[in-house]
Formats: sequence, structure tokens, C-alpha cells
Amino acid sequence: MYRLLITVLLLTGSLYATSQDTNSNQEKLIYIMPLHKGWELVEQCTRSVYYPDSFWRVTEGQVSAIEKRLIKKIQQLREQNAPFVPEDLSNYKRQYIGFEMDGQSYYYGNFFPKTASLEFDPSQKGVVTCRSDKRYWSMLFNIDSFKFETIERNDKMVKPKGAMDPRFYDEEPPEPEK
Repeated sequence: MYRLLITVLLLTGSLYATSQDTNSNQEKLIYIMPLHKGWELVEQCTRSVYYPDSFWRVTEGQVSAIEKRLIKKIQQLREQNAPFVPEDLSNYKRQYIGFEMDGQSYYYGNFFPKTASLEFDPSQKGVVTCRSDKRYWSMLFNIDSFKFETIERNDKMVKPKGAMDPRFYDEEPPEPEK
């Protein structure tokens, strides 16, 4: 009986250690962004830019719930032959933040390829590309109406406030006045 108890304890400990190793080696795919990094996510240069009144940190439970709805929405877009249908979520890493804008509450998700070579930690900095790389995309979910407002990829030029539009220059843009 004593040997059986020791064997069970050893096996249980071994299984626990194995599960811990597996979890620690899993690739991180979801990043819940800190509040002070919200602007980095919503100021994109090749898709819609948002101007929130305030940011809030989403929870893992909220992310899990929104991703379940997002999977269904992507399937719906696929069935409708929409002009843009994201690949399966397993192909992307993503960053999430919540914000308030014009009296409404939103979840914002920033999606980028798992294979993207980043020179920084995506848990500490918003991933933004200005190359119209269509593998990068975002979603905006309105909590109050309980609907996705946008699912859009990087495929347009968005001129941030105060920036010059490079399409209007045949040559180098003029130097700013001092």
C-alpha cells in the first residue's frame, strides 16, 4: 500500500511538472495592453485611426468571449464572400485594449502574423506597420450595441493629424520651416 501511494504521488508530481513545462513553452499569442500604450494601437497609418476619450484594460475573460464571437464573425464573412476575410486566428498574434469614445465602450484588437519579425516586445509596444501589409488587421467591437463595427486590414493610406500626404510630392517633400 505504501509503495502504491508513493508511486501515485510520484506520477502525479511528474504529470504536474510536464504540464507546467508545456505551458511555459507555449508561444504567447495574446497581449493585453497596458493603458498607457492604448494610443500606440489606435493610431495606425494604413487603417482607421480612433480618438478615444479614455482607455481601460481588458480581462482574459473578455478576450476569450470576444474571440469566440470573432471566430463566428469571420465564418460569416467567409460565407458572404466579403472583400476581406481574415485567416484563422491561430495564424495571428494579437493585442487588445478597451476604450471609451463618444459615450460608447469598445474592445479593440490589433492582429499581426505569428511569423512577423519584431524588434520589440509586443506586450510593451503597439505593433504598427505603414507598408500596407494586408496580413495586418484590426477589429473594433462596440460593447453597447454588441456588434463588430469594423474588421479591416491594412490597405489604405490614413494621414494622421498634422502629417503631410506623400502622394502629393513627385520628389522629396519640402523641408519644414524653422
